[in-house]
Amino acid sequence: MKQLLFALLSALCLLRIPSVVKVAEARASWVASMFGLAALYVLGTVAPLASIDSYLGGVNVTNLLQAIFALLAIFFFNDSVRRLATVPVRWSYYAPLLSIPIMIVSFALIEDKGPTSADFIDYRMDQLATATYSGTYMFALLFTVLRIIYMLRHKARGLYATFSAGLVVVAAAVSCHIAYVLLFHFTPWDAFAEAIGAWFDRLFYAGLSVTAAGWLILFLSKQLPRLRLWMIDALWLTALRIRVNADTSRVSPAWDLFNETLENGVYKSLIVLHNYQRGNMCPFPESVQGRISQIEAKLDARV
Repeated sequence: MKQLLFALLSALCLLRIPSVVKVAEARASWVASMFGLAALYVLGTVAPLASIDSYLGGVNVTNLLQAIFALLAIFFFNDSVRRLATVPVRWSYYAPLLSIPIMIVSFALIEDKGPTSADFIDYRMDQLATATYSGTYMFALLFTVLRIIYMLRHKARGLYATFSAGLVVVAAAVSCHIAYVLLFHFTPWDAFAEAIGAWFDRLFYAGLSVTAAGWLILFLSKQLPRLRLWMIDALWLTALRIRVNADTSRVSPAWDLFNETLENGVYKSLIVLHNYQRGNMCPFPESVQGRISQIEAKLDARV
């Protein structure tokens, strides 16, 4: 499940690169997916956990990094949803970030942090510092996830319902871990606590995978019709600008392709090419001019 989540987040990162510079909501979700990838990487999803942690002293610092990166991923996803739902920023918006220094101090106070282990938390749950570290992380996650679900309550239809469903599963997973921490550390019911805690990994990554899949499908559903309509024209016009040296800078055609919406990029390319024709008094061949006229007619039809 972790590998599936890594693949989904990688696809989101790559596909969202062109829109990162244009849309604030896209920037926030792209940063969220980057932090999600970082969290999965230090968890040992791609490279062996022991190899990664050995560069950091072999004392499970990767566990702390994974927690911080995962919390930041959820935080920026929360920011993306906030922008989508046009919810104003309040002081509570930043509250989850206050947990990071608490997590760092608590982690530093854990005794015998080595050797590297994927079950680092479980083996040290008898320590108050471990319970504080893990509990703070989970409460911050739960607060942020519930906030996202609340913001999506009016959009819980179609693919947005997939977001909410996946996040409900994540909230259930985090609640299981909080119950595990409290029961294991503060009651004699260790076996019962471990049985509840075992559900965390099963639910957490499944829920995140559902959310990421819905996120990816929603993005593609919005972009594919536009891509089919304008991508070929945008690429052809960009190639023409480069071929005839219509720009003072060789970088401008490619920059316009990625820094504009496809329709705006097509419109800008047409202006550049018309200016080139007027300035150099050299008409394009009939076949090229015919293609340009077809693109202009398509643009006019969209107005």
